[in-house]
Amino acid sequence: MAMRKFLLLYPLLALLFVLPGYAFSQTKSQLSGTVSDSSSKALDLVTVRLFKKNNAAPLQVALSKDNGRFQLNKPDTGNYILSFTHTGFDEKRITIIVDSRAGDMHIDPVQLSRASGVLKEVVVTSQRPLVEQSDDKIVFNAEDDPATKTETAIDILRRTPFVTVDGEDNIKVNGKSNFKVLLNGRETSMFARNVKEALRGFPGALISKIEVITTPSAKYDGEGIGGLINIITKKKVIGYNGTLSSFHRTSDKLSNYAVNGNAKLGKFGLSVFLNAGYSDPVAQYNINTTVPAMQSVYTRRTLEGNQFTSANWSFGNAELSWDLDTLNTISVYTNIDSWSNKTVSNQTITTDFASDPSSVSLYNLNNKSNNPGVNVGSDYIKHFKKNKTREFSIRFLGEFGKNDSRLNSFQDNPGTDRYLINDSYAKNDQYTIQADNSIPIKKNGTFEGGAKAILRRASSDFQSLAKYDGTENYKVNPANTDFFKYRQNVISLYSMYTLRIKKSTFRVGVRAEYTDVNGDFITSHTLVKSGYTMLLPNIQWTNRVSKVSTLVFGYTKRLQRPYIWDLNPFVNNNDSLNISYGNPDLGPQTTHALNAQLRFVKGNTFAGINLEGSYSGNKILQYSFFDPQTGITRTTSLNIGREIQSSLNLNFNTKITQKWSVFANGSVRYARVTNNSNSAQSNAGFGCYFNLSTSYKFNNKFSISSYLGLWKDPQTIQTTYPFSTWHNVALNYKVFKNKINISLRTVNYFEKTHDYKTVTKDQNFYSTNITRQIRRGAVLVLTWNFGKLTENVSKKKGVNNDDILTKPAAPSGN
Repeated sequence: MAMRKFLLLYPLLALLFVLPGYAFSQTKSQLSGTVSDSSSKALDLVTVRLFKKNNAAPLQVALSKDNGRFQLNKPDTGNYILSFTHTGFDEKRITIIVDSRAGDMHIDPVQLSRASGVLKEVVVTSQRPLVEQSDDKIVFNAEDDPATKTETAIDILRRTPFVTVDGEDNIKVNGKSNFKVLLNGRETSMFARNVKEALRGFPGALISKIEVITTPSAKYDGEGIGGLINIITKKKVIGYNGTLSSFHRTSDKLSNYAVNGNAKLGKFGLSVFLNAGYSDPVAQYNINTTVPAMQSVYTRRTLEGNQFTSANWSFGNAELSWDLDTLNTISVYTNIDSWSNKTVSNQTITTDFASDPSSVSLYNLNNKSNNPGVNVGSDYIKHFKKNKTREFSIRFLGEFGKNDSRLNSFQDNPGTDRYLINDSYAKNDQYTIQADNSIPIKKNGTFEGGAKAILRRASSDFQSLAKYDGTENYKVNPANTDFFKYRQNVISLYSMYTLRIKKSTFRVGVRAEYTDVNGDFITSHTLVKSGYTMLLPNIQWTNRVSKVSTLVFGYTKRLQRPYIWDLNPFVNNNDSLNISYGNPDLGPQTTHALNAQLRFVKGNTFAGINLEGSYSGNKILQYSFFDPQTGITRTTSLNIGREIQSSLNLNFNTKITQKWSVFANGSVRYARVTNNSNSAQSNAGFGCYFNLSTSYKFNNKFSISSYLGLWKDPQTIQTTYPFSTWHNVALNYKVFKNKINISLRTVNYFEKTHDYKTVTKDQNFYSTNITRQIRRGAVLVLTWNFGKLTENVSKKKGVNNDDILTKPAAPSGN
């Protein structure tokens, strides 16, 4: 069914590609010329920008070809400035006057002079190629894509190389769901605790660029097997600027509002970002069926009904920086976030027996949770007068979070009723201090080293109350009531050396991390204690094959530590026959990975191929145990997986014209997972992802964009996932001197609802789960940009705690 719907979308896709092509085919006058160096040798890849006089924003951007020729659309009559920039050359600006005469316009040849002395730092203030590369990362320049002004971070990531986002907004980096998201180089609680919802609410108008690191160096914490995503927001300015935005979607009744502002006066800079939103209750139909594979207390059990979920959230950050002098900078910053949600579920439980009549029960559930958090940090960065590329920094970060939840359920059974209240209150405080030192060695080498300490203090107070008659008082269930204290200290050291020889760059590093864990169940007098040391080597070789292509080979060993919710032994027993709980004995997961990557960048075209193979012998798996004697299914996390996987990732984006962009991301992944405790239990299969998008800018005010995608997750040791598709079309328009952006889009127009079916099975049971969600919807986005842009500056670093396993968010409607 999903494949048939996917194929039916081809006429829409063809129309969206033909429309820009038709618009481009109309004859337009051109503004052209040639650019060369002082010896009249033609220069390629010179960035040519066309500005309206007395306007800081470029109207058009083009790159010169191999013969030095460049071409732009001829603008309306008026006074304009052409800017020419190229690495190693001084910028040149010329003034042109466009009159009312028809036809093409040719300007005199332009010559650039080589820059004298040491190359100065280039501050980019306008369009660049959408994708740039360095030795260890890919950079997507989001602010140079007109569609991003009315999108969210989730939408932009769909077009970012080596990042995939499926139709449920689940994110993968390099084909893997284990990754970290940073904001301006720092970890924030809003991304660490609820990454999908935070990125859904993060306005694209605030994003300057997105950096993707698929093979993190030894400088980064051992966690993050898939890599790192670093979102860079619009930088500070001399003067002030800001953005107001609102986002509304009908499919899940979601509204989101955001504001950010930047200001700089003298040596002081201030940056503030605030976001708030909510989603009203939307019905989601669910049916779960469990069939024992052997004789059991029942032959089939089915839960069927509707679930209504609503949520509220707010998050933001503020930063104050002070340039002590040209070599020393201090900054202090804070991040706040608060997430709350409410779920109401009304279901019917039908239980079939081999010889007795079927029984029907009513199951009602009401779940509320609130998760506030705050971070406070400070950075000090020092450069050195003799060599300004040398850098020393010291950073501190304190993080304080809470999780308060109450779950109330009622089962109206044919025999005895069951009333249940589960209360849980958890605190998670974390203190981080780190120091880094980067020392250039001669002209072609760099040594980096540093130390870091993370001190985590967590606790969980959980209580379960039950009664079996509506007139009784609730009684404490001592088997599921306790106070859990958890302490984890992580001490790490790293060293790394980078050597550049001609067209090659070699990077060798090692990171040592010692972890000390102490847990104490106060009520039951149970202790959990462990300590382990991990050596994490990291090797990468980058070779620039030509001016436009780069080859990268790498090996890395990565680490994942479980978070407190994976360790908390609190038993979620709302449904007495389907229970889940954390595992305080859960250990870390290690993975060895080899990868080969080929990148091609020329002008506005990027193509990338990444081939990777990895092995983990202690993979963390969610595993379900079915007891045929009681009919109870228990689910927890265990280090029982042995996984071998290989993946192929393909990425391509280009500007067919200055107005028409095309993006394509795809990946194929094969994984085989075996149960170390039972080698006969094994599962293998393919997963895939494909996304095709296009955007066309008709003029400075109106543009159109569209997405079309297909995905399927690979099998796990017990679960198989289906094929699914998604699509949308967006119309974008600017008003009031292009300061207000309006976007109206349709989402999954050809699919009103979507059934997402998973199958979980082993030798003891077979279970299917179908979730029906509303897919078709409309989205309205409004964005207002205000203020003056004069100078961009950014020196801040921040603390990154990349060592915790990211908790995947539950699927939700697009």
